[in-house]
Amino acid sequence: MYRLLFSGLALMALAACAMGPSHGSPQAKVIGESQYCGTASQDSNVLYFPDASAFGDWVDYRGINEFDADMASGNGVVIVEMGQRPTGGYNVRLDNSKTAIENGTLTIGMEWNAPRLDAAVSQALIASCVALRPPKGDYSKIRVVDQIDNLRGEASVR
Repeated sequence: MYRLLFSGLALMALAACAMGPSHGSPQAKVIGESQYCGTASQDSNVLYFPDASAFGDWVDYRGINEFDADMASGNGVVIVEMGQRPTGGYNVRLDNSKTAIENGTLTIGMEWNAPRLDAAVSQALIASCVALRPPKGDYSKIRVVDQIDNLRGEASVR
């Protein structure tokens, strides 16, 4: 009897763990990525575009073939730029476990990754960026933090 009860409780605990820590919290969604986003800066940056017109102008100016203006339909689009890097092997990935809305600020977690020192990488200038669909919610500011909670950029939401 106790064995059956314990087994049932263990199964419920495993099911709760499978849902993950972010179940029920706001979720951003990756809607596009590019290895070259046209920035000349080595600094990371966060941009918010509220509509297709503003985003389309930026895409055309930067010449990013992987993105189109319609990506900003709905709740707008957030661009997270890694900044210019001297070789391949760098990337930035969404970490929704750190994504939250608190006190009028949307915080989006991202993982910044660099190639290992002994990695074989291309010798090409890259400037990776990720396009995100932000979650619905009540916020006027977007913050992006990395895996060790360093602030990588901020943007205002109009």
